[in-house]
Amino acid sequence: MAHEHCEHCGHEHHHEEGGRGQLIRILAAAALLCVAVWVEHQWQLATWQLLLVYLVPYLIVGAGTLHEAWEGITEGDPFNEHLLMSVATIGALGIGFLPGAETEFPEAVFVMLFFQVGELFEGYAEGKSRESISHLMDIRPDVAHVAASAEADAATSDVHPETVGVGSVIVVRKGEKVPLDGVVVAGSTRLNTVALTGESVPREAKEGDEVYSGCINMGGEVRLRTTKTFGESTVSKVLELVEHAGERKSQSETFIRKFARIYTPVVVCGAVLLAVVPVLLGGHLATWVYRALMFLVVSCPCALVLSVPLTFFGGIGGASRKGILIKGANYMDVLSKVRTVVFDKTGTLTHGVVSDDAQVSGDTLKADAAEALQMLRREGVEELVMLSGDRQEAVRCIADQLPHLTAWHAELLPDQKVALFEKLTNGPVAFVGDGINDAPVLARADVGIAMGALGSDAAIEAADVVLMDDQPSKLSVAIGIARRTLAIARQNVWFAIGIKVAVLLLAAAGLATMWMAVFADVGVTVLAVLNAMRALKC
Repeated sequence: MAHEHCEHCGHEHHHEEGGRGQLIRILAAAALLCVAVWVEHQWQLATWQLLLVYLVPYLIVGAGTLHEAWEGITEGDPFNEHLLMSVATIGALGIGFLPGAETEFPEAVFVMLFFQVGELFEGYAEGKSRESISHLMDIRPDVAHVAASAEADAATSDVHPETVGVGSVIVVRKGEKVPLDGVVVAGSTRLNTVALTGESVPREAKEGDEVYSGCINMGGEVRLRTTKTFGESTVSKVLELVEHAGERKSQSETFIRKFARIYTPVVVCGAVLLAVVPVLLGGHLATWVYRALMFLVVSCPCALVLSVPLTFFGGIGGASRKGILIKGANYMDVLSKVRTVVFDKTGTLTHGVVSDDAQVSGDTLKADAAEALQMLRREGVEELVMLSGDRQEAVRCIADQLPHLTAWHAELLPDQKVALFEKLTNGPVAFVGDGINDAPVLARADVGIAMGALGSDAAIEAADVVLMDDQPSKLSVAIGIARRTLAIARQNVWFAIGIKVAVLLLAAAGLATMWMAVFADVGVTVLAVLNAMRALKC
């Protein structure tokens, strides 16, 4: 499989072309393998002549794997799945030349062929994962229409959004993406925010309203006065989050990769011992070399190395389609285990309005706040706590409308919030806030979740998970996605290990065949990758 990082459409197109080429090679090799088997049964060829016949499909489908294995050796990192496949198949090609041994040419080609099928499936699954979050890449604006003033007849010039300064007036026409964050200074419209928030209902925007980059103008022409540069705009922050989410590995994923780095050299040494020691004790050379080759094929950790990261990538992609940005797979681990959720009140569970004297005044509960807490209870969250810097009476009034709260505290300064938060020790603790006054607690939490964070720099920077709209109910959705993703990853780990151990035991007893070894490696990998793709449907 070609291992591109498809952050832009050109890369995705290149990846698709590589997949088509790989499929053509697999089909050609499969057809030539059938021809080679037919030739073997039609003519009595010498072993070396038969080897040449089978080398044609073998090299067509296996050249890339052999090249990867050689690169690993020359770069000082030889122990990978490509080396295991190369050693196993080259050994199977050569075993027929040992005294008293039968040729295993078809098996050698078949192993390599199905290894490439597994790689093809992984490539397809990864492509689908990237496709699921590629709609976020589409929010990147290409042009900004800068106007001389906010007047309707003011002349405009087209420039790249990165060159537009704060305070400039830009024109956004019907059907265009909003290139930079700004405030409407002329006109009114409806904005499609689905790529940012997952909301299907367009938002109204009129004079004085804040508008965020990445939204699509569904109505009339509007003029905005920019409030941020392109690099600081919402669209840039979101794209940065998505593009780097895969860099933060989950505990499971990190363990699998560390395990594979130790496991592979151990497997190679074990196979060598299995081929040599019994022979020194009087065993038949061909028999024990064959078993050693099966050992290598079965032991290949492809199913784990490929499917576990792919599962987390799919989960992140599935979450992004619902307007939930999870900054890394490691936060999925924590989300799945959360038993305590602490909420800020204003701007998180309520629609708070802050006046000029910084006193909170029309606090009203969000429409889905009570339902959100009920949903969290159903997800198994045991403690639901509300912290607020607001007055005692105001906080009590909101708490009375939230029967699922287990505790609440009022009139807290930021440092007091942190102190109270640190006393909560019931498993991993999540904090949900608006990200402006709550950055210290967001950073302190096992997982910090920014609510109503559209356009909030503090939320995007401090939080580990960003809910791109004002719906508290999305939190239970995020926890559900995390738990389902972890469950799929565990299924793959236990399924792969279970099948491999069973076939290894059969191989040690001389009851396994190379075809069983192929299933234990490639078959299990394909099934695990297909299972991993279910994470996209989270």
